[in-house]
Amino acid sequence: MSARLANISLGRTSLGRIPHVGSLGIILALLILGQFVNPSFLSPMNLWAVLSVSALLAVASAGQTLVIISGNQGIDLSVGSVMTLTALIVSGMAGSSDAAVPMALAVVLGLGTLIGLANGIGARFLGLYPLVVTLGVSFVVEGLGLVYARSRPPQMPGPMIENIGIGRFLGIPWLVLIGAAVTVAMTLLLRKSRYGRQLYLVGSNIRAASAAGIPVTRVLLTTWAASGFLAAFAGVLLYGYVASANLSVGAPYTMMSIAAAVIGGTALSGGAGSFVGTVLGAVIFSLITNLLIMLGLGPALRYAISGLVLILVLFATSRDAR
Repeated sequence: MSARLANISLGRTSLGRIPHVGSLGIILALLILGQFVNPSFLSPMNLWAVLSVSALLAVASAGQTLVIISGNQGIDLSVGSVMTLTALIVSGMAGSSDAAVPMALAVVLGLGTLIGLANGIGARFLGLYPLVVTLGVSFVVEGLGLVYARSRPPQMPGPMIENIGIGRFLGIPWLVLIGAAVTVAMTLLLRKSRYGRQLYLVGSNIRAASAAGIPVTRVLLTTWAASGFLAAFAGVLLYGYVASANLSVGAPYTMMSIAAAVIGGTALSGGAGSFVGTVLGAVIFSLITNLLIMLGLGPALRYAISGLVLILVLFATSRDAR
């Protein structure tokens, strides 16, 4: 009997050592449940659609992941606003003209970086809580978006942007390929670079990191600037995916980016997490949404149920070792 218990305990210990085992288990359970609810849930068309949405959410959550890892109550509430402004500017500057896309991209990526840097300056030098700073900045960005939309009405995207949003390469959606590339880059950045190692140390204990000679201010400002840059990049992808731009197109991604990162195991206290976990969190979120849509539920009920399910998912993944 004792040997049997020992084997069971050993099996549990071995499972616990598998990276992101909790998130992977939830994804498997959602796939099985989805197939039970609707036989077309596991069809290639639906799975590619889920992966495309997941990739878009993962890119939108990339900067958010960095900010949360940096600790010190870091959460970026301007992600959705930056995405919206980006979509509006690219729509206004480029529209259906591919020739104007490079200039539009340079403008929005630079602007996103500056917005992120402004968030970092407010949080680091003005001593304000990141939630307060980014909330205020989001209002400013939304106002800029409204002014811009009135001066240049949104247009449909041209072939280049639209192809990035809904096109495929060798049968694989471009969004999935871009999401995979961002995942590799973010993983290398966090795990193999000096910046990544310093970011985890700053997030774990900012005073100890400063005492150890780590350039805390530079790390934090870089992190916030990267968050703005990545949010702007996600806004471009979103514009191509939905093929339109309006004043609320990016709004849902603020909370969704936080949810994806936290579901994936990024600790709100800072100093812990991985982008692979965020990607899995984005997949979980997208699978839940897709499943509720297949059940024929309306938006209001979907939001309510998604919130309840996410609470359970967060509880299940909160002890997932990273």
